[in-house]
Amino acid sequence: MENQDNHSFPFENADVADDVISLKDLLERRNILLKKKEEIIRKHNDHNQPPLQSDSKPSSDNILQQEQNHDITSEFNTFTTLLSTVPTQRENKITPLELNVNVVEHNDGLDFSSDDSVADPSYVALSDITNLKPLSPENMEWFPEREIEEKSKTNKKKRKGDQKNWKRMKNKRQRMLGEEYIGFKKDGFKFIQNNPKPARIMGPICMSMRCFSGKAMYCSKLTEEVRSEIFKTYWKMSWQEKKMYVSSMVDQIPTTRKTKGSNSRRSDTKKYFLKVNDKKERVCQKTFLETLGIKEWTVRYWLGEKMNKSEFEPEQREVIVKEPKKDLAKKYLIALPKLPSHYCRQSSSKLYLEPIIQSKSQLYRLYVDYSVSRNEPVASRKVFEGALFEENIAIFQPKKDACDQCCAHKAGNISDAQYTKHIELKDLARAEKSSDKEAAQKGNIHAITADLQAVKLCPCLNASALYFKTKLAVHNFTVYNLGNNRVTCYWFDETVCDLKSTTYATLFVDYLTKLIDDDPKDVVIFTDGCTAQNRNNIVSNALLRLAMAKNIVITQKYLEKGHTQMEVDSVHSVIERKLKNREVFLPSQYATITKEARKVPSPYEVITPDFTFFKDFGLKDYLIYESIRPGRGAGDHCVVDIRALRYNPNGTIDYKLHFTHNFTPLPRRPKKILSIDSVPSLYQSRQPITTTKYHHLQELKSVIPRDCHNFYDNLPFK
Repeated sequence: MENQDNHSFPFENADVADDVISLKDLLERRNILLKKKEEIIRKHNDHNQPPLQSDSKPSSDNILQQEQNHDITSEFNTFTTLLSTVPTQRENKITPLELNVNVVEHNDGLDFSSDDSVADPSYVALSDITNLKPLSPENMEWFPEREIEEKSKTNKKKRKGDQKNWKRMKNKRQRMLGEEYIGFKKDGFKFIQNNPKPARIMGPICMSMRCFSGKAMYCSKLTEEVRSEIFKTYWKMSWQEKKMYVSSMVDQIPTTRKTKGSNSRRSDTKKYFLKVNDKKERVCQKTFLETLGIKEWTVRYWLGEKMNKSEFEPEQREVIVKEPKKDLAKKYLIALPKLPSHYCRQSSSKLYLEPIIQSKSQLYRLYVDYSVSRNEPVASRKVFEGALFEENIAIFQPKKDACDQCCAHKAGNISDAQYTKHIELKDLARAEKSSDKEAAQKGNIHAITADLQAVKLCPCLNASALYFKTKLAVHNFTVYNLGNNRVTCYWFDETVCDLKSTTYATLFVDYLTKLIDDDPKDVVIFTDGCTAQNRNNIVSNALLRLAMAKNIVITQKYLEKGHTQMEVDSVHSVIERKLKNREVFLPSQYATITKEARKVPSPYEVITPDFTFFKDFGLKDYLIYESIRPGRGAGDHCVVDIRALRYNPNGTIDYKLHFTHNFTPLPRRPKKILSIDSVPSLYQSRQPITTTKYHHLQELKSVIPRDCHNFYDNLPFK
């Protein structure tokens, strides 16, 4: 015992915490225990002696050495027991530390017996435990927070891959843009992506005599710059946009003559077009394909045709391929009659079904009946609407009537030469309007467009009582200033004035007088060619008198029949949308709704004239030219052939029969100009309506608010 006291462990009284709460406490406790261990190993090395021989007798020195070793072994057992308790202070939270020492576990704890010899299979020499690394965050074997840390690292959200950088996606994108890419090639029963494909290039233009000598084709007028721009624009599109472009640029017309009888595979005639300066110009098939850099098979496939190889290779066995439901739906849509887009929008490639079909539900029901009658599979509503979208077809009722000449040409009733002349006049009129619009925006002239909105009815509401009753007609004459986008609307009902030439003359004179007084400069008017409304001697004489009074030049230009889309039409469209689902009980409500229809750049100006507003410009003494017809005898040009009229301050009128011609004096002798200070009023009182209409309106008072009854009671009637 004395030796034990003399060799007591120097850290025996060290402050070793029993309650390990944090990682810092665990590190401090372990550092103390490791220092203790190092001290034990050092003592062992100092007192270590060679092992005794079995036949030798123990000497007094050996006995002393064994006692000292026994003391050290006891201290080591004490240290090991203390070290083994480090991870067990907080059960279920800290697992045992992995030591570089073999420990034999028993149910009653750790046991280090004194028979430490080479014969003991669990014997570990003390020298084997001297390779412990210093405890640090870099080389610690285990601690709880590290396990949590490693677990959080493994559960960390991985960075998502960018599909744009995938090789296959790059190839698909390059193929869509017409660049070089690596395509697939069949190798046995597999497809391998190892087939390099060249970039798309624009081919040569067609040099046939039919394209260059005839007037129907635009091939000879196409320049390489225009073709290159079309090619570049086309290959910037997505596949869906390319398909829509080709579908809109190729017209399919049923064949009018079968040259091979019933065995002919040709079911239709295709007409190819290219868009040049926002206009569709007809070209031949070769020019179309070479300009876009595509093949005929691509066009046929996109138009819904399935080209069966057996038709082109008769010696091969015929293979029957069932068409998908979506392709059958597309065939049905392609076969339906459609209206060209210019009847509905000036710059649109969308095709519109005829107004007979009112909704998608009705169209789908017709498709189902058609497919059932032919024993064909029926696509679902979703698949059918997808085909409708891909074919760029919409259901829309045009606001204007279709052009008679365009319809006649499509039906084959007029020649290509007549149709080409018609389209040329349309393009010239639009180019003229664009040019004058630019001049007006620069402040050089005034340029306006004017038109009458479709007749509105009053009262207007969803009541069955209105279906069989006549109602009051309300009119809106609209003027759109192309220079500053200002709009003026003249709202009046049939009791104020009816529609005649002097009515429009009064409206033109009133608007232009205010316009010129604010900013005196020349005026250009664009209208349609309606003879009763815009192209007649009453309106012309009124504008001529105004030009003389204000000492300015007024030019009136007429758009081509069937293609009279103007900026003023957008005003009517906005008003129509504002009137949707609105109840109108009085004509004055139309004026109120019009004021609310637009906010930017400025609200619409609304004028509600009464019967005293309208003047009688049709008086014989007021007319300087009794007629504006450019010809005199039979077969000469008529009023409808005039494309432009110019009213000069000197009291003369010039005209044009073609926009490319110069103005020519009207071959009519003007009368002596009389000075008329004021034009008399057209009416002295409100215009009466028919007795039947009056009684019908009285009957409709049952669905009209009481505060509106007074207006209908005071209506004049015959």
